[in-house]
Amino acid sequence: MKFLIRLVLATSILMLAAPVIAGDKSGTGCKVLGSWMGYDESGSAWWMSTADGQNASHGTLNLEVPGSVVFFPGATSVTELRGVWEKTGENTFEWTVIGFPYDATAATVVLARLSGRNIINEGCDSEIVQNVVMEVFLPDADLNSDNPFSVSYFPDHLGYRIKLSSPELP
Repeated sequence: MKFLIRLVLATSILMLAAPVIAGDKSGTGCKVLGSWMGYDESGSAWWMSTADGQNASHGTLNLEVPGSVVFFPGATSVTELRGVWEKTGENTFEWTVIGFPYDATAATVVLARLSGRNIINEGCDSEIVQNVVMEVFLPDADLNSDNPFSVSYFPDHLGYRIKLSSPELP
């Protein structure tokens, strides 16, 4: 009987420790879940994103960059960029999003893929966005195997978590 109790106790302890042993990063550090707003080096707002997910270690990312059409000659608009994010350390996250610049006839001009890294600062309400790379592909490219015809790099910049702001009621 003592052996059975010890076995159950040991199994329970191992099950509780399994996420730590397996390297589960979802319980430590800051979380990226929520909406963020980014600013360029001159202090102007230029993007907004929302990170969703089933847990704090990976999920989906929607990124809006209203002025991005200027990067794509012949395009009149760009879809919202959509993709994935993954927690890579206590306060670090990597992400990739894809968007479709299109012309006045709604034909896809090129495919655009952005990837980067976010490091959330102490307090968990601001971040530095680093290593942002934009790859541009022909409209019929296979993003898993074809090479981009253009690669651009963006400077590191700041992002801030969007917080609830309740208006003053009369």
